[in-house]
Amino acid sequence: MSNNDHSTSRRKFLKNTGIGVAGTIVASTLSVTGSVAEEANNISLPDSPHVSKTLLKMAKDIYPHEMIQNKYYQKIVDDLAKQQKRLIDEGVAMLDEQSIAKLGSPFLQVNYEPDRVRLLRSIEETTFFIKVRTALMFGLYDNPELFPLFGYQGSSVEKGGYLNRGLNDLDWLSE
Repeated sequence: MSNNDHSTSRRKFLKNTGIGVAGTIVASTLSVTGSVAEEANNISLPDSPHVSKTLLKMAKDIYPHEMIQNKYYQKIVDDLAKQQKRLIDEGVAMLDEQSIAKLGSPFLQVNYEPDRVRLLRSIEETTFFIKVRTALMFGLYDNPELFPLFGYQGSSVEKGGYLNRGLNDLDWLSE
């Protein structure tokens, strides 16, 4: 199925899911972190491998970053699946049901990314989607281990704030 409807573009989807609120996220006190030494196969999975794999694919479609290893996404969604087991199990079942009805296969087996994104857009106002998106938002963008990947140097409060440090250390800002 091709995407001729430009109103559901990936850019619009990402914008609508809150990718532009990184400043708010960084200021938050919530944090979901994973150890650098932690390997993906050491992560405790939810009861169902299908749920875990579906959540991973969903996570990478919601916040796609090629530079982030799967273990960071996986830890976030698996922790959420343990904390909100019923909501997550029912949400994945609902997502699969819609995917089968619209595309003929469960979400995990849909290979065409625009089709998966369109499915996610169709559920973006559900409690399930909002919980997953919020956990990912904080888990990725408020994780000190991932700050360097985003070019964020971390909080400046401990270093005296920005006022006395100057802003001349921004290598991404043209002169």
